[in-house]
Amino acid sequence: MYPRNAARVLSGVVLLVLATSMGVAEPRAASGMIRVRLGGVYDAGTVQRSLDRARARLEKPGCQRLFTDFQDASGRSLQEVLDRAGESGAEHLGTLLFYDGNGQARCRAPRTLAFTWPGSQIVLVCVQQFVEAARHDPFLADAALIHESLHSLGLGENPPSSSEITSRVISRCRR
Repeated sequence: MYPRNAARVLSGVVLLVLATSMGVAEPRAASGMIRVRLGGVYDAGTVQRSLDRARARLEKPGCQRLFTDFQDASGRSLQEVLDRAGESGAEHLGTLLFYDGNGQARCRAPRTLAFTWPGSQIVLVCVQQFVEAARHDPFLADAALIHESLHSLGLGENPPSSSEITSRVISRCRR
């Protein structure tokens, strides 16, 4: 009576409705694509609000200087990487995907809010630490997302150390 894939489509719709009603809906980016993929609505909303603030900070010229402060492994400034991609730092941050990193060894460190690898488009969020930081010092949470976006553009670590990167983000983007 129904087309062969109708049951599959119907079951997908039912799962979407159930997921939304169970609190696993995720905030959508302006593009309509879900960028923050965390289990709880509160946690995802906290990360999304921080992401929105971080993107607004990256629109400011002083904060944009971060991209000329740091280079990727080949010695290109991160601004050159952005220019080749045809995007701004704020736009780049908006392309990243944020997943729950709890259960990962790096999230066991109490000061780790999020992490990624040079060149990766995926940022793993240490949800408990991130939400706590966002509650007590929202700017620190915003800075952590900007920090991770620098790594996603190719910035390595050691040198510069993680604390040196975060200090630079704070000094350039606090205003």
